[in-house]
Amino acid sequence: MANDARFAVSGWQDDLEDIDPTRNPEEKNEKSILQAAEQGQLEYIKTLLNKNPALIQAKDKDGYTPLHRACYGNHVNVVQYLLERGADINAKTDVHWGPLHSCCHWNNKECGAVLIQWGADVNAESEGGQTPLHISAAHGVNYDLAQLLLMHPYIDHNKISNTGDAPKDVAQRSSKFYNIFDIADPLLDIKKLDLL
Repeated sequence: MANDARFAVSGWQDDLEDIDPTRNPEEKNEKSILQAAEQGQLEYIKTLLNKNPALIQAKDKDGYTPLHRACYGNHVNVVQYLLERGADINAKTDVHWGPLHSCCHWNNKECGAVLIQWGADVNAESEGGQTPLHISAAHGVNYDLAQLLLMHPYIDHNKISNTGDAPKDVAQRSSKFYNIFDIADPLLDIKKLDLL
């Protein structure tokens, strides 16, 4: 009768029987840093990383790191801090999105500018062969980041995705700002000539 659930004062006995010995004790902290990065809680992130610097590389079930989360939350101060602490600027999610892809999806140009300044790969490809410029072009309101990317001297503005589209093709279907590709084409050719 002592083990009868109807007479239990607490669930401690049940908890002891259901303990998973393979559970990662850092899982709670990993979730905490991911959530803090998304919400821009810089001081809490500092506390977590001071206790365990390895948390900088924590990933959620889709492969997003604290840097990805800070980028799509548009928390420039968190992005800067994570980079200073050694976050992988080109970390990939399960579908091979880098933090710059996240910035482009949400048109977070300030975070995108920081990543570019720190040397993010502007031509990084997702699983579908999409570069950050493809992502930016796919969202009609993302003029600012598309413009920033097009000004980068190493951008491959003609990169073809797995669907057979260059960023300009995507922009023509998705954005009223597709003409920035027409304006940029001659300038990009001049930039490439200067690099030779």
